[in-house]
Amino acid sequence: MINIDKPRDSDLHTLADFAELLCLLTPDRICSRESIRDYIRDIGESKISDEALDDCFSNIEWRQLSFGTDYPFTVAADSRTFSAPEDLSDRQKLYVFLLLCASLPYTDRPYTPLTDTFERIALRALKTTWPPTGDVRPFGKNETDYVGAKWERINALASDIGGEGRCTHNTFRHHDDGDGGIDLAAWVTLDNYERTNIPSALAQCACSRSEWQKKQTEISDARLANSIHATHKWMQLLFIPQCFRDSRGKWAVPGDIGQTALFDCLRIIKKIIGDINWTEINPPPIFSTFLQQRNDLV
Repeated sequence: MINIDKPRDSDLHTLADFAELLCLLTPDRICSRESIRDYIRDIGESKISDEALDDCFSNIEWRQLSFGTDYPFTVAADSRTFSAPEDLSDRQKLYVFLLLCASLPYTDRPYTPLTDTFERIALRALKTTWPPTGDVRPFGKNETDYVGAKWERINALASDIGGEGRCTHNTFRHHDDGDGGIDLAAWVTLDNYERTNIPSALAQCACSRSEWQKKQTEISDARLANSIHATHKWMQLLFIPQCFRDSRGKWAVPGDIGQTALFDCLRIIKKIIGDINWTEINPPPIFSTFLQQRNDLV
């Protein structure tokens, strides 16, 4: 079950996400400014200003324009309501799934089934972004192409990206079987003789609205240099399910982003070309439950 009460912060893109969730859960899938205001007052026990609602609808109008047919919502001509169809296309369902991943506090724990699926989606987006002659591999704790103890996996990854692994069996705590903050890895081998000094990238996937900013440092050279000696510094990538945009399409809060190539909802969806293979993505049951769920009339 998805239980929403009020937006989790005051950011405009967070309010727009909240309104979209509410629209999908409304029996007729139609939301008005008044119904959003009433819901936040009656269920969330808080208030929202007319200015915030105006900004929310402006953001949704920008999303409709920018996502095109991938966007599952349509704003009415008078901008007083917006709606979603009962039957969504596969690409519209992809948008809804990312919206769900961006809204974890409204779902029941554990979050892992959603976050693991998000990593699979990010992997597909990275594969279409990366040169076709390169390699893109999962490295996360739950889904990975690498085997062995953590120190062995990181050493193998270091070699793949043209560097040198510096880990030993004493590098990490004895029961630490994590991924070192690395969820995805990519590289391009330039010739058959020398594997060093090649282009590479390490990626982190983060769904939490309050934590993804901090996670940017987990894949930095400053943090990993004692584990991986790079002959050429890797590119830092971060994948988030939020549509981290203002109503002009610019970053919602530019100061939250470091020297990281950021893939938000818009960039992820634009990079996943063509039909959506839901068998490969394999979303958890909560997704189909959410698509069928409707709130009671209040």
